[in-house]
Amino acid sequence: MTTAALLDAVAELLYARHTADPEAASAARREYEERRGRVHQEDELWEPWSAAFVEWYVVERVAPGESRPPAAATHRELAAAGDPRADAVAALVTSHRSLFEIRAMARGRIELLDLLGGAAFNVDEQRALHGVEVGDVAELRLVGIAGEVQFGRTFIYHPKAARGAIVERAHAMLATGSTRRDIIDHVAQLRVHVTRYRHMPVARVYELGSRIMG
Repeated sequence: MTTAALLDAVAELLYARHTADPEAASAARREYEERRGRVHQEDELWEPWSAAFVEWYVVERVAPGESRPPAAATHRELAAAGDPRADAVAALVTSHRSLFEIRAMARGRIELLDLLGGAAFNVDEQRALHGVEVGDVAELRLVGIAGEVQFGRTFIYHPKAARGAIVERAHAMLATGSTRRDIIDHVAQLRVHVTRYRHMPVARVYELGSRIMG
């Protein structure tokens, strides 16, 4: 089994284990939407938004009264049983979510620049990412496992024209003490507003920021 296939199988295991409670999932969804904006099922963002939500819910979110995300419990169980999948679960729990610019694309490899931290990453990716171009900006989750860097399931693309505004806003927020998550969620809200303000140039939506979010 390839590393990518292993991560995919482990993600399905985690989803099956930790998304069965509809009330808990609904509460998490409300929290997610409060921070990032609400997307409706008919919206163009619905599928990537939902995929990113479930991944966040399982591998990153710490529920009230808990000290770790749901996937951490599965990691403890698998590790105690000597299950080889434990390492893949640990890799997901310690994965890196940020805003990235795609710097180069080659067969089997994509080069990224972390727009919030400045680090460069080479991601092992055998799939053809249709419609993705050098210069694109996206919220992505990177998973380091077995000496490789793989993509998670979070793929939320921002308009290429908004790159400058995104970087400027990120730097301003970092300077005032905002966390990485604060910035990612704020920029995600702006992405939602792009679908609401179609009469406005997309870069302008990101430049206006909080003023259009009321």
